[in-house]
Amino acid sequence: MGEFQYDVNKVCEELHVRAEILEKLLKSFTGTLAQKIAELDELVPQRNIDKIRAIMHEVKGTAGNLRLNEVYCTADTMHLAVKAEEPQEKIIELFDAFKKESELFFNHMEQK
Repeated sequence: MGEFQYDVNKVCEELHVRAEILEKLLKSFTGTLAQKIAELDELVPQRNIDKIRAIMHEVKGTAGNLRLNEVYCTADTMHLAVKAEEPQEKIIELFDAFKKESELFFNHMEQK
């Protein structure tokens, strides 16, 4: 983990969308991601596996589609761990990593 890396032009070319459309999608995802993290803040301590899995599946899908690679990777890792019913300590550790990557994304979006 480190600095947020995102090449808007490359992603626009890959997805065949204009930059302004991609920016709208990213801003929309920012709000959704913040909401999902707030939900997870409540669900992870409760170990609500079904809801956590559903949220992580949705988040990783959207992050992957938007080519938010680090957010995707941490979401995917957490999703797989929840699915495998890994110990709670591991889930919490992965959730912290996911939140840190998401925070880098949020900070990037605030600077726009």
